[in-house]
Amino acid sequence: MTVAVIGATGHVGSEIVRGLLKRGEAVDALVRDANGARRMFGEPDGLKIRSTQLDDPSDVTEALKGIRTVFIAMGSVGIQGVLQRIAISVASTISSIEQVTRLSVLNASANSLGINQRAHDSIDRFASALAVPYSTIRPAIFQLSLLAAGHQVRASRTWTGLADSGRVALIDHRDVAEAGLRVLTEPALWGQHHDLTGPVPVSLPEALELLSAELGETVTFRTAAVPDFLERLINGGVPAGEAELLIAREWAILAGENDYTTDSFQQITGRSPRRLEDFLHEHRAEFA
Repeated sequence: MTVAVIGATGHVGSEIVRGLLKRGEAVDALVRDANGARRMFGEPDGLKIRSTQLDDPSDVTEALKGIRTVFIAMGSVGIQGVLQRIAISVASTISSIEQVTRLSVLNASANSLGINQRAHDSIDRFASALAVPYSTIRPAIFQLSLLAAGHQVRASRTWTGLADSGRVALIDHRDVAEAGLRVLTEPALWGQHHDLTGPVPVSLPEALELLSAELGETVTFRTAAVPDFLERLINGGVPAGEAELLIAREWAILAGENDYTTDSFQQITGRSPRRLEDFLHEHRAEFA
């Protein structure tokens, strides 16, 4: 049977598609922009790119007929949270589907300070109420998120934020996809929540120390007040809703919600997660 991937053109979803094809699996990519997906993937054997109205339960039902497993990688709030619930609801009615695996976030909890974490927890509760066969991967914040500071670092050798303390074991998105691929395709890992972290927790100022060592120049952290940080984000083109998510994420970091590591990635894949130093070296040009 075929694997369906919803959110196939995102950072993790696209790696999942490529990983499945490399394994020889048949993949249906359920996307809004089929032409964009073809530009990303080409037209390899085993891949069917299906333009799907994800807000239409009947179209999602048609797209998931005969599917064995589903991977969902989408946002948790607003319309994307609604689309996730539609997909999960439809999956619960299709007898061929043996497992839904969803990209969530570390500390998915109703008690988190993070808006994203609370929203992911509500989706988990929705899935539980439907009794759909269900797993999640719950990664820490992606190392990739540091690239958002690239312009400011290049311009002023500074990085402005709220969280001048509190640590996060940042994880490479490719590691998240590798673990997600295992969870999606290995039944022994189904029916569980898998918390994924990078190898070492660091604060944002400590991450800048590593970046400074890579660049050979000092990059300093500037602490902003919430109104100033919000204005900076919005003036930088970040939509208001996403800016709110980013502010709440920094509150969660400050509260210490992310200051721990797990060995789940090692257990799932048999290797250690990529180091932050290696990520910064790989992306040096984006800060230099």
